[in-house]
Formats: sequence, structure tokens, C-alpha cells
Amino acid sequence: MRSLFLIALLGLINIQVAAIENGQYFRINQVLAKKHILPRYDIFSQKTSELDRSARKFCTAPSKLGLQEIQKAFHSVADAWARVQHIQFGPIEEKRRLERIYFWPDKHNTGSRHFLRLIKSEDESIFIKEKFPLISVALQGLPALERLLFSQSENLFISGKISSFHCRFIQAISLNLKIIGTSILSEWIDEKNNYLNIYTSSTVPVYAGEDEIFEDHLSNLYSSLRTIYELKLNRALGDTAENSRPRMTEAWRSERSMRNIILNLESAEKLFSGEGEFGIDDIIEILKPGTSTAKDFKIYMDYTIQTAKSIDIPLHKAVLDKSQHEKVDRLKAQILALMWLVRTRLLTALDMRTGFNAFDGD
Repeated sequence: MRSLFLIALLGLINIQVAAIENGQYFRINQVLAKKHILPRYDIFSQKTSELDRSARKFCTAPSKLGLQEIQKAFHSVADAWARVQHIQFGPIEEKRRLERIYFWPDKHNTGSRHFLRLIKSEDESIFIKEKFPLISVALQGLPALERLLFSQSENLFISGKISSFHCRFIQAISLNLKIIGTSILSEWIDEKNNYLNIYTSSTVPVYAGEDEIFEDHLSNLYSSLRTIYELKLNRALGDTAENSRPRMTEAWRSERSMRNIILNLESAEKLFSGEGEFGIDDIIEILKPGTSTAKDFKIYMDYTIQTAKSIDIPLHKAVLDKSQHEKVDRLKAQILALMWLVRTRLLTALDMRTGFNAFDGD
């Protein structure tokens, strides 16, 4: 009888502990959704709407001043995207929205081939609102718009069909981004979609529990760092300045490669801290009180952001500059250290036993 009582008591204790943990996971998932994710998609939606208005205004009467205004609108959208780019689950997964917003890296030069083919075709029928979302994803988002507004901007002032075609292209992309941005935000907010919960509108479980939603946030943190390391730095940075590949850097045409990285890192830090309200750092403190894991991550992240901000010329130029190349290499090493910290100490502190595959983005 006594042993049965002990077994029952231990079972009750386990249930209580699990309930406490699930309650904390629910809390952090709600905080990260409402304080971190939704405000960022709200800003992205606003900025894409402003870009759409700017595109229509510019194309009514193209001018050098107007070009500066729409380039500024482009940078505002790119800033907003860089601040939410790390969120890889939810409505962004639907209808290939991730690729349609930002088809990069373009490993096989697909975007360039499709871009040149479209320009040569002079087929304006594809710019129809209903048809444009069906064309190549490489032509629908920010990389194609960057090309039109920066490296191809002289074509906007050539009289005749060339400037008209380029303007129609700009307007089609801007409207497309506005529609996508509005849809993502509304789908996150719409209760019937239940993106803030663990069930779909048809009550089919998406996750086994709140801890799995939390694992998605942790995976996003790691994936963001890995993307910076492998795609935004390692592809372009050679062992020396002489063998670096500057055109492998992100958004080199608009010279915002380093700005994107800084915004990505700052967003990852905000995800970790739960916007200063309740974050991954607090979960670590609950599970492993007194450890230095969360503090160390914040210190490493602060150093990394400082290094990124110390690179004071565009990244595609910095990788070729002997004095700046060393800083870029140091930044890459610091991001690798952050990745290692997440894969080892954070997983241990958070008692995550899912293995590394979920955090590799494979």
C-alpha cells in the first residue's frame, strides 16, 4: 500500500511539474507572438503599403527626386523584412511567401536569367494583379525590385516603352509585396487560423504541446545565426581579401548587406530576451537557476553586434579591403561561437532532447 501511495504521489508531482512547465511555455509563446512577431509583421505590412503608394506616385511622373523617395521606401521595407526574416513558421510558410518576398541566395542565377528574359519579352500582361503572383518567385520580391531601383534605375528615365515597362514592373512588385504583407498579418491575427495556439481551425494538432512551439522559436534563433554565417558571410568571405567574392554578399546593389546583418542580429537578441518581457533567457533561469548561460549569450551577442557595427563600409567592399577583411572574419567567428552556444549550452539548459536536426534547417 505504501509503495502504491508513493507511486501515486510521484505521478502527481510529475503532473504538477509538467503543468508548471507547460504554463511557462504557453506564456513565452504568447509573449513572443504578441510582442515580437505580430508588431514586426505589422510594421512590414505598413511599409509595403507605403512602398506601393510611393511606386504609383513615382511612375505617374518619374524624376530623380522621386527615385530617391522610392529608394527610401525600398530601404524601409527591407529594414522591416530584416527584422522579421528569422520567423520561419506560421503564414509565411503558406503560398511560397518566403521565396516570393525574398528569393535569395540565388545559387543558380535564376533571378538574373528570368529578369533579363522578362525585360526582353516586353510582355506587360504578366503585371496584372491576378497573374503576377503566378510568375517566377525570383521576380516577385525585394531582390528584383532592388535591381530595378538601383542597378537598372537609368532605364526609368529613357523615353518610350523601356521606362514604361520598368515602371509597370516596379508597381507590380510593390503591389505584390503589399498584398503578401497584409495577408501574413491578417492570418496571424485571425483567430480561426489559430497560429497563436497549438491547433488548426479544424482542431487538428499542429504541435504536440506548447514546448514544441517553443522549440520553433529556438530553431528560428539558431537558423537566423546559421543563415548569417553560411549565406551572408561565408559565401563571400575568402581566406584573404584577394580571393573574396563581393557579389555573393546579400543586397550588394543597394549596399545594405551589413545593415541586414545588424538588423538580423538585433532581432535575434530581442527574440532571446522576449522583447525584455519574458524570453528564452527567462525560461533558462526557471529551468537552470544560477547558471551563466543566458548571461553569456547576451554578452557574446553584444560583442558580435558591436563588431558588425564597426565595419563602416558596405560589406561587398569590406571583404575586398585588407583592413576591413579582418573585422568581417572576426564577425564570422563570433557568429559561429553563438551558434555553438545555442547548439550546446542552450539546448542543455533548456533540457531539449530533440537532437540537432530540427535546428539545422534541413
